[in-house]
Amino acid sequence: MHSPGVSLKSSQRTSIKKAYSARAKGGSNLWLVYSVKTNSNWILPSDRQLIHWLCLESDPQVKSFNLAPKQVISHDGTETRATELDAVVTLKDGRTQWHEVKAGTNKKEPSNQSQFNAQAAAASKEHVEYIIINDTYLKPRVKVALRWLKPLGYADVIKKSQHSECHVALIGLLKKQMKGNIQGLLEIIDNFDSSIVLGVLVRLAIAGVVELNLEKSTFGLKTTWQYHG
Repeated sequence: MHSPGVSLKSSQRTSIKKAYSARAKGGSNLWLVYSVKTNSNWILPSDRQLIHWLCLESDPQVKSFNLAPKQVISHDGTETRATELDAVVTLKDGRTQWHEVKAGTNKKEPSNQSQFNAQAAAASKEHVEYIIINDTYLKPRVKVALRWLKPLGYADVIKKSQHSECHVALIGLLKKQMKGNIQGLLEIIDNFDSSIVLGVLVRLAIAGVVELNLEKSTFGLKTTWQYHG
């Protein structure tokens, strides 16, 4: 989500050009997004990687991630391979995962088996888990993942400010009520701009402090929440 009126630095322009050139298909979309979880902007060269990022961003078990990691060198017994991972993911329980986003399903193609074995062996050597994120994983998650774009937009708007007073007030209200809906929160905490309250609420959701239920409908006044602390 690019903020209007903000000029891109030279390094960012270079990254965008590189990502544009690296797209799997000429018709793939290119996304510039802001991550609350990493407090940084990321360039995503495909729709699949957008959905993957949204899943990482909204997963309370994910502590952090790097969507532009260094190449991984692996060997399958006959040749050396260099793989550009799509994410190195750190979970809250301390585990690390290597993610590679690919088209297709779980049906393993013979031509890709040696590459998979080489990457898995390299991951095992580093004591991390190698995971292929394909359409079998992504398709069931698309609808809910896309529903996070709207709330994340509120967090994007306030990314340059902490809004500490609103944060403290909102935490106190969440602890007191434990659960409810967005409309109820805004009616009570009306001494702050509603867009700021929503931005702070989304930050707390990404941190796993509060859960937003987007399973059945898009983000709005009727969206329910539950406090987890």
